[in-house]
Amino acid sequence: MKILSGRLCLLVSLPVLGTLVPTLSAPTSMQKVEYLADSIAKKDGKSILLLGGSSWILSSPSLALVTDDVIIVFQNVKLKNEEELKVAIAYIDGEAMAVEHVAGRYITSTGYLTSVVESLGNGAVRKLEDGSLLSVPEYDRHDTGWWLPSYKALLTGNKMYLWNLKKGKRVLVNSTN
Repeated sequence: MKILSGRLCLLVSLPVLGTLVPTLSAPTSMQKVEYLADSIAKKDGKSILLLGGSSWILSSPSLALVTDDVIIVFQNVKLKNEEELKVAIAYIDGEAMAVEHVAGRYITSTGYLTSVVESLGNGAVRKLEDGSLLSVPEYDRHDTGWWLPSYKALLTGNKMYLWNLKKGKRVLVNSTN
């Protein structure tokens, strides 16, 4: 066991954790999570340094470039023996992979892991898996018009922004219901 940022976390090896990523990739409803949004400052093999100063080891190599956006989502997973495991999944350039924090400090925000299941009005409205509808301002529709559902998404805690985790891009949104 290891304590990070004042929280108790069970850590397993990255190869074992990497096998969990497919099972974590499809939330069944809006799930409250902590996340970190940053950009790659330096990349060396399976390790990345983010602009905020934290360093991470990736479970598999990535083709991401320096300056690419990274969203790291921290989820609690209940194992068969009823223990909970806190895992960190990085979404980089359309890839999802387990990561391990190795150095530096980072600050997380609260958000909601979900999926966009339908696009209405050429990207003007996004329907989430829980039935929520989000409108996208006209100036951001040039991106969302090309985002074909279904895809994983992260809605920020204040519900002002929606991250497309497959594309690694963020748009401003407004709730319509």
